[in-house]
Amino acid sequence: MNIKEIEVLLERYFEGETTLAEEKLLKEFFSADEVPEHFRQHQPLFRYFSDEASLTIDNEEQEKVLMRRISRFETEVSGSGMQPVQKRMYYLSGIAAGLLILIGLVFTFKSELLKKHFPGKENASSELAYSQTKQALLLVSVGLNTGLDEVQRFTTLNTAMEQIQKINKFYNYQNQFINPEWMQSPSTNK
Repeated sequence: MNIKEIEVLLERYFEGETTLAEEKLLKEFFSADEVPEHFRQHQPLFRYFSDEASLTIDNEEQEKVLMRRISRFETEVSGSGMQPVQKRMYYLSGIAAGLLILIGLVFTFKSELLKKHFPGKENASSELAYSQTKQALLLVSVGLNTGLDEVQRFTTLNTAMEQIQKINKFYNYQNQFINPEWMQSPSTNK
Protein backbone atom coordinates (compact mmCIF):
# COMPACT_ATOMS: atom_id res chain seq x y z
CA MET A 1 0.00 0.00 0.00
CA ASN A 2 1.44 3.37 -0.90
CA ILE A 3 1.93 6.34 1.43
CA LYS A 4 -0.77 8.51 -0.18
CA GLU A 5 -3.41 5.85 0.46
CA ILE A 6 -2.30 5.54 4.08
CA GLU A 7 -2.51 9.33 4.54
CA VAL A 8 -6.03 9.37 3.11
CA LEU A 9 -7.07 6.41 5.27
CA LEU A 10 -5.58 8.03 8.38
CA GLU A 11 -7.45 11.25 7.70
CA ARG A 12 -10.69 9.35 7.21
CA TYR A 13 -9.96 7.24 10.31
CA PHE A 14 -9.58 10.28 12.57
CA GLU A 15 -12.77 11.75 11.09
CA GLY A 16 -14.58 8.48 11.89
CA GLU A 17 -15.41 7.67 8.27
CA THR A 18 -13.47 4.41 7.70
CA THR A 19 -14.96 0.96 7.29
CA LEU A 20 -13.84 -2.07 9.29
CA ALA A 21 -11.86 -3.36 6.32
CA GLU A 22 -10.01 -0.04 6.00
CA GLU A 23 -9.26 -0.03 9.72
CA LYS A 24 -7.90 -3.57 9.40
CA LEU A 25 -5.58 -2.37 6.61
CA LEU A 26 -4.33 0.44 8.86
CA LYS A 27 -3.72 -1.97 11.76
CA GLU A 28 -1.77 -4.31 9.47
CA PHE A 29 0.28 -1.42 8.08
CA PHE A 30 1.20 -0.10 11.53
CA SER A 31 1.90 -3.55 12.99
CA ALA A 32 4.85 -3.92 10.59
CA ASP A 33 8.33 -3.10 11.90
CA GLU A 34 9.19 -0.86 8.94
CA VAL A 35 6.96 2.23 9.15
CA PRO A 36 7.92 5.54 7.53
CA GLU A 37 9.21 8.19 9.93
CA HIS A 38 6.25 10.59 9.73
CA PHE A 39 3.81 7.73 10.51
CA ARG A 40 5.63 6.47 13.62
CA GLN A 41 3.67 8.76 15.90
CA HIS A 42 0.51 6.75 15.10
CA GLN A 43 2.13 3.33 15.42
CA PRO A 44 1.62 2.89 19.22
CA LEU A 45 -2.08 3.63 18.89
CA PHE A 46 -2.72 0.95 16.28
CA ARG A 47 -0.44 -1.55 18.03
CA TYR A 48 -2.41 -1.00 21.23
CA PHE A 49 -5.68 -1.74 19.44
CA SER A 50 -4.22 -4.89 17.89
CA ASP A 51 -2.81 -6.10 21.21
CA GLU A 52 -6.02 -5.44 23.13
CA ALA A 53 -8.14 -7.13 20.46
CA SER A 54 -6.04 -10.30 20.79
CA LEU A 55 -6.56 -10.50 24.58
CA THR A 56 -9.31 -12.78 25.78
CA ILE A 57 -10.66 -12.96 29.29
CA ASP A 58 -12.84 -15.79 30.48
CA ASN A 59 -15.96 -15.14 32.55
CA GLU A 60 -14.30 -15.88 35.91
CA GLU A 61 -11.51 -13.39 35.26
CA GLN A 62 -14.00 -10.79 34.07
CA GLU A 63 -15.97 -11.20 37.26
CA LYS A 64 -12.82 -10.87 39.40
CA VAL A 65 -11.73 -7.73 37.55
CA LEU A 66 -15.20 -6.26 37.90
CA MET A 67 -15.34 -7.04 41.63
CA ARG A 68 -11.88 -5.44 42.15
CA ARG A 69 -13.03 -2.28 40.38
CA ILE A 70 -16.25 -2.17 42.41
CA SER A 71 -14.39 -2.58 45.71
CA ARG A 72 -11.86 0.12 44.68
CA PHE A 73 -14.75 2.46 43.84
CA GLU A 74 -16.44 1.73 47.18
CA THR A 75 -13.27 2.58 49.11
CA GLU A 76 -12.91 5.84 47.19
CA VAL A 77 -16.52 6.79 47.87
CA SER A 78 -16.44 5.82 51.55
CA GLY A 79 -13.59 8.24 52.22
CA SER A 80 -11.12 5.74 53.63
CA GLY A 81 -9.24 5.85 50.36
CA MET A 82 -8.80 9.64 50.43
CA GLN A 83 -5.54 10.97 49.14
CA PRO A 84 -3.40 13.09 51.52
CA VAL A 85 -4.07 16.21 49.46
CA GLN A 86 -7.81 15.59 49.69
CA LYS A 87 -7.55 15.10 53.46
CA ARG A 88 -5.68 18.39 53.83
CA MET A 89 -8.27 20.23 51.76
CA TYR A 90 -11.03 18.65 53.85
CA TYR A 91 -9.44 19.82 57.10
CA LEU A 92 -8.61 23.27 55.74
CA SER A 93 -12.18 23.78 54.57
CA GLY A 94 -13.41 22.84 58.05
CA ILE A 95 -11.03 25.34 59.65
CA ALA A 96 -12.12 28.06 57.22
CA ALA A 97 -15.79 27.39 57.98
CA GLY A 98 -15.07 27.60 61.71
CA LEU A 99 -13.27 30.92 61.28
CA LEU A 100 -16.18 32.35 59.30
CA ILE A 101 -18.61 31.36 62.03
CA LEU A 102 -16.35 32.88 64.68
CA ILE A 103 -16.04 36.17 62.77
CA GLY A 104 -19.80 36.31 62.29
CA LEU A 105 -20.38 35.81 66.01
CA VAL A 106 -17.85 38.52 66.91
CA PHE A 107 -19.58 41.07 64.68
CA THR A 108 -23.00 40.08 66.00
CA PHE A 109 -21.98 40.49 69.64
CA LYS A 110 -20.09 43.70 68.85
CA SER A 111 -23.19 45.29 67.36
CA GLU A 112 -25.27 44.14 70.37
CA LEU A 113 -22.78 45.74 72.76
CA LEU A 114 -22.80 48.99 70.79
CA LYS A 115 -26.61 49.09 70.96
CA LYS A 116 -26.51 48.74 74.75
CA HIS A 117 -23.81 51.38 75.36
CA PHE A 118 -24.76 53.96 72.70
CA PRO A 119 -28.50 53.73 71.99
CA GLY A 120 -28.86 57.28 70.55
CA LYS A 121 -26.01 57.07 68.06
CA GLU A 122 -27.27 53.84 66.54
CA ASN A 123 -30.75 55.28 66.05
CA ALA A 124 -29.42 58.42 64.32
CA SER A 125 -27.03 56.49 62.14
CA SER A 126 -29.75 54.04 61.09
CA GLU A 127 -32.05 56.95 60.14
CA LEU A 128 -29.22 58.54 58.14
CA ALA A 129 -28.52 55.23 56.39
CA TYR A 130 -32.22 54.81 55.64
CA SER A 131 -32.51 58.29 54.09
CA GLN A 132 -29.35 57.84 52.00
CA THR A 133 -30.55 54.46 50.78
CA LYS A 134 -33.92 55.94 49.91
CA GLN A 135 -32.24 58.72 47.86
CA ALA A 136 -30.02 56.23 46.05
CA LEU A 137 -32.97 54.02 45.17
CA LEU A 138 -34.93 57.05 43.97
CA LEU A 139 -32.04 58.01 41.64
CA VAL A 140 -31.89 54.46 40.31
CA SER A 141 -35.66 54.49 39.75
CA VAL A 142 -35.52 57.78 37.80
CA GLY A 143 -32.68 56.48 35.66
CA LEU A 144 -34.51 53.24 35.01
CA ASN A 145 -37.68 55.05 33.97
CA THR A 146 -35.66 57.23 31.57
CA GLY A 147 -34.15 54.10 30.07
CA LEU A 148 -37.62 52.57 29.67
CA ASP A 149 -38.76 55.66 27.72
CA GLU A 150 -35.88 55.07 25.30
CA VAL A 151 -36.84 51.42 24.93
CA GLN A 152 -40.42 52.48 24.16
CA ARG A 153 -39.10 54.62 21.29
CA PHE A 154 -37.26 51.63 19.89
CA THR A 155 -40.36 49.45 20.02
CA THR A 156 -42.31 52.17 18.18
CA LEU A 157 -39.53 52.29 15.55
CA ASN A 158 -39.57 48.50 15.28
CA THR A 159 -43.35 48.48 14.72
CA ALA A 160 -42.98 51.11 11.99
CA MET A 161 -40.23 49.07 10.27
CA GLU A 162 -42.46 45.99 10.28
CA GLN A 163 -45.25 48.00 8.61
CA ILE A 164 -42.79 49.27 5.97
CA GLN A 165 -41.67 45.71 5.27
CA LYS A 166 -45.28 44.59 4.81
CA ILE A 167 -45.87 47.43 2.36
CA ASN A 168 -42.65 46.55 0.52
CA LYS A 169 -43.76 42.90 0.19
CA PHE A 170 -47.14 44.02 -1.12
CA TYR A 171 -45.41 46.27 -3.66
CA ASN A 172 -43.17 43.39 -4.84
CA TYR A 173 -46.17 41.06 -5.23
CA GLN A 174 -48.07 43.75 -7.10
CA ASN A 175 -45.16 44.27 -9.52
CA GLN A 176 -44.87 40.53 -10.02
CA PHE A 177 -48.50 40.23 -11.13
CA ILE A 178 -48.66 43.44 -13.15
CA ASN A 179 -45.22 43.20 -14.77
CA PRO A 180 -43.85 39.59 -14.55
CA GLU A 181 -40.97 40.36 -16.96
CA TRP A 182 -39.60 42.84 -14.41
CA MET A 183 -38.97 39.98 -11.92
CA GLN A 184 -37.17 37.87 -14.52
CA SER A 185 -34.68 40.51 -15.71
CA PRO A 186 -34.50 43.38 -13.22
CA SER A 187 -31.30 44.83 -14.72
CA THR A 188 -33.02 45.82 -17.94
CA ASN A 189 -35.89 47.73 -16.26
CA LYS A 190 -33.83 50.27 -14.30
